[in-house]
Amino acid sequence: MPSTQSTLARRSMLVKVLLLIGLSLFAGLISAPPAGAKDPNDAQPGQRLPTRGPVRSSSVPKAERDVNLVDGLLRGVPIVEGDFADPFALAEPDALYIYATNTVDANIPVIRIRKNQLFKAQYLGDALPTLPSWTVKGFQWAPSVWAAPGDSFVMYYTTPSSGGLGNKQCISRATSTDPAGPFVDNSTEAFICPLSEGGAIDASIFVDTDDVLYLIWKSDGNCCNLPTVIYSQPLTSDGLSVAGPPVELITASQPWEDNLVEGPSMIRKGATYYLFYSANQWDTTDYAIGAATCTSVSGPCTKPEEKPWMDSGTFSKGPGGQEFFESAGKPGVWMVHHGWLPNQAGTPGGQRRLYLDKLGFQQGDTLPTRTGKAAAAEALVQDALIVGLVLAAIIGLWFLVRSLLRRRKQKSAA
Repeated sequence: MPSTQSTLARRSMLVKVLLLIGLSLFAGLISAPPAGAKDPNDAQPGQRLPTRGPVRSSSVPKAERDVNLVDGLLRGVPIVEGDFADPFALAEPDALYIYATNTVDANIPVIRIRKNQLFKAQYLGDALPTLPSWTVKGFQWAPSVWAAPGDSFVMYYTTPSSGGLGNKQCISRATSTDPAGPFVDNSTEAFICPLSEGGAIDASIFVDTDDVLYLIWKSDGNCCNLPTVIYSQPLTSDGLSVAGPPVELITASQPWEDNLVEGPSMIRKGATYYLFYSANQWDTTDYAIGAATCTSVSGPCTKPEEKPWMDSGTFSKGPGGQEFFESAGKPGVWMVHHGWLPNQAGTPGGQRRLYLDKLGFQQGDTLPTRTGKAAAAEALVQDALIVGLVLAAIIGLWFLVRSLLRRRKQKSAA
């Protein structure tokens, strides 16, 4: 007969195996993707998640920052500290890459938030360390990155047409095989630069349902006392050339916009296209986000409300630079944007911080609503339930083992 000690060892091992199986099932339920094909009427940001696997990145983190996801969604505070204006989020299967306007130490700074480390952001440095010879440092704004088919990426960014403050801002493009860069711009002139309209800034990529690429951008007329216009322009399939002329979507037409619209980005839900844009003066608390509805990526577009879609809040003043993405782990359309901390707008030491929110679509509403707070609260409840179930399973197994051991002891005594 087997010894009591060996029997207890086998039972202990069985308990451990059952516990691991239970925890694995819980983990599978948490992380498993939804079954079935994606509904074409679901909301889609400018580009969909890649269907390929993760692209290997060789970038070595230069620093690590805390990510304040829960408080950022619940209270509307910055999710990452530091200067991070005009953010753009690129969702990869294993990580989220977020790029921003130039800082003191990078032309295009980039951070990475890994799927399994949601509360830490790795600062990867400069995604565009070298500029083409026809431009100058210090004015690289509002990047947008397209994950091309295969393992390549195209970055669109704003940069001066030549040296000096008096020159026009234009749009250029660079390529890389790594989402963290280095991106290489081998151009000899600007990609898009209508000098007669003041130049071009704030490019945002949009992939339509037929996989045709569009770049949505702003004519920088406010540099020269000219109108500001948001355009949509088709690109070739590789994203490296224009495939047609730009088409006007909107201009500044409402009092709150103060004769300035910029920072466009677009999402689609069903047959409706939603054009979001920033307006008013960027270094004031009057800066805000507006929204229009369009019948296609090329318009026509209508502004359904004569007020901002999102304006200053308690912890985010002068919000703008909004961009949208779809996360592999959390369904729905998410939004990154920048904003000033209270009393910092336009001040010498002020910095535009990075914020996160989520979009919700309610039947009968003309425009989507911000639902980040509700999403965070729901996630906390779900996590609490999961933790409760796991604890209940552990406690149940403990009582089961205790009961078995007691019966064994009673039989031995008899």
